[in-house]
Amino acid sequence: MKLSITGLCLMFMLAGALVLVQAMGSGAAPEIMTLGAMLILVPASVMMTRLPKLWKLQSMTLNWYQSTYPQAVSGDQVACYECGSDQIQARDLKVQTGHRGHFCGECDTALYYS
Repeated sequence: MKLSITGLCLMFMLAGALVLVQAMGSGAAPEIMTLGAMLILVPASVMMTRLPKLWKLQSMTLNWYQSTYPQAVSGDQVACYECGSDQIQARDLKVQTGHRGHFCGECDTALYYS
């Protein structure tokens, strides 16, 4: 998913750069230059804001939690690394991500994502 988002953003940015260069060379209207700039800036902002969040959701898994906080995992039992509570709650995150967050029921600390 990250690769498809990155590829799509790069295609739009390339198109924006081509529009911008062509508009500057031909003395086109400012609206065309604005379009080219927007085709560069909007995908760049997506890459800078959305991709790091998606990376976090895909990398902070239960396996990551087990290796990072081995003292908080015993067999099938998972506990909070902050307060030690074993009341773990799963919540659906934004629909677009398709991920669930696993949080401590006591202190509301985010533990891992699935």
